Amino acid sequence: MSRRLSDLEPDFRAAVERLLSACRAAGYELRPFFTLRDPWDQALLWRQSRPRPEIERVAGQLRARGAPWLAGVLEAVGPRNGRWATNALPGQSWHNHGLALDCFVSENGSAVWEADHPGYQTYAAQARALGLTAGHFWARRDSVHVQARASEVLEEYNWAELDRLMRDRFNGRQP
Repeated sequence: MSRRLSDLEPDFRAAVERLLSACRAAGYELRPFFTLRDPWDQALLWRQSRPRPEIERVAGQLRARGAPWLAGVLEAVGPRNGRWATNALPGQSWHNHGLALDCFVSENGSAVWEADHPGYQTYAAQARALGLTAGHFWARRDSVHVQARASEVLEEYNWAELDRLMRDRFNGRQP
């Protein structure tokens, strides 16, 4: 998983640079820890909290919806254990499109993860002022997350389109 701003789509990257600068000016250091996420990393995060029957069922649904390559990615990463991390399947996160960013507040060289920290409130407010969508304001709060679009990926693309976009973007690397 990348943390490089250069991996973001150019217009979003420019907005993110303004966002991070505004946060610094307000006295908060926000450090990127996820930018572009490939479909395999997305699959790892999705799989880590799910039982095998659910994974098999969802892979079958992806194939039926015209996304055999993404189904193969989901299967290829293998078993994973861990706590819940995401509901976004490979291709379904704006991170996979270079249009999302996760940052943590840094104080005295240490990460601060408390969602109510004023640094996250500033990050979210500045993101909103720049026309970005901040996860801090979601019902299931994700204070580290900012994305370019308010819409869900599946509101803009169908699974067959996502399958082609992800395969093309990540050079058709085989799962």
